[in-house]
Amino acid sequence: MAPIQWILIILSVFALSLDAAEWHYSGEHGIYEWPNEFEQCGEVRQSPIDFPKVEDMTYSKMTPIEFHGFDDPTKYRLKLENNGHTVKVSIESGDVYIEGGGLPGRFKTAQFHFHWGHSGDEGSEHTFDGHNFPMELHVVNYNEKYGNISNAATQDGDGLAVLGFWYQVSDHDNYALAPLINELSHVPVKGSKMDLTNVNLGLLLPIHMDEYNPHFYRYSGSLTTPPCFQSVVWTVFDNKMPISSAQLHMFQTLHEDKEIEGDHYLIDNYRPTQPLNGRIIYRNFEVTSTGPVEQQHQQAQQEVAKPKRKAKINVRLHLED
Repeated sequence: MAPIQWILIILSVFALSLDAAEWHYSGEHGIYEWPNEFEQCGEVRQSPIDFPKVEDMTYSKMTPIEFHGFDDPTKYRLKLENNGHTVKVSIESGDVYIEGGGLPGRFKTAQFHFHWGHSGDEGSEHTFDGHNFPMELHVVNYNEKYGNISNAATQDGDGLAVLGFWYQVSDHDNYALAPLINELSHVPVKGSKMDLTNVNLGLLLPIHMDEYNPHFYRYSGSLTTPPCFQSVVWTVFDNKMPISSAQLHMFQTLHEDKEIEGDHYLIDNYRPTQPLNGRIIYRNFEVTSTGPVEQQHQQAQQEVAKPKRKAKINVRLHLED
C-alpha cells in the first residue's frame, strides 16, 4: 500500500478515536479529570485564560485580520449541529479563509461554535481582568499548509487560528444572529443537525463598521476541549457583540442528551481559565497616558465590570477533514 494511503487511514482512525473519546464539563469524565484522560490537558500552554489589564499586555504592531469569502452565502454551504457539547456550524464547502493580522500563514475556516452559561452573568471561556461575559463565539480556522483540520490540530504552535468574540446582553435582538437562532429549535438534542441557509458569516462578526479598526489580544494556547492540543494561535477581539436575553435563552433551552431528559440542558459549556505559566499576551493597539485610546479602553473596562466568575466548573472542537 502506498505511503499516502497509510497516512489517510491513520488520520481517519485518529479522528474517529477522538469522536469516540468521552468527556463532559461536569460529573464523570468532567473538567477536572481531563488531564488524567487526555495528557495535553495538563500541559503548560492551555486555554482559555484571563486577560490582564491592557497596560499589562505587550504591544505588537499587527495589521487587521483579513476575512475572505465570508459575505456571500451563495458561495458556501453550512451545517448546524447540536453535538451535545455546543451548537456548531460547519462550513461544508466554500473558499472561506482568514490571513494577515500577524497570523503565521493562511487559515481556512472550518467551523464556529458557542460557549454560554445558565444565566447572563457568566458563560464565556476567556475573561478580562477577572470579569466574564454571557457568551463567547469561537471561529475555528486551520493552517492550509497542513492540508486538513485533523492534521493541523496536532501541529504545535501554528496549526490552528481561533478567533474569539465576546457577547454582552442587549435590550434588543441581534438581527444578524437571528437567522441562526431561529433554527435552534430544529436541533434540540445531541446529534440533531440540519442544513443552514440564509446565514451571512460576515454579518455575524463585527467586521463591517466603517470605522472598524479592531482591537484584539493575541497569545499562544490550546483547544479548550479534549484533547487540548497546544496548536492554537488565539485572537480575542475587544469589540463586544450584542445578544438579547431572549436570544440567549434559546441556547439555554437546548439539551445535551440524545433525547430530551428532564432538566439536562446544554448550559455552562465553558472551561475554567488556565494558568499563564509565563506566556506573553500581546495587544495590537497602543495605550497612551492621556490619549483617547486609553480613555476608550477605560470605558470598555467599566462596561465589563460585572460580578466575577464564581468558583464553579465551567466547545468541543470536533476535528474533521
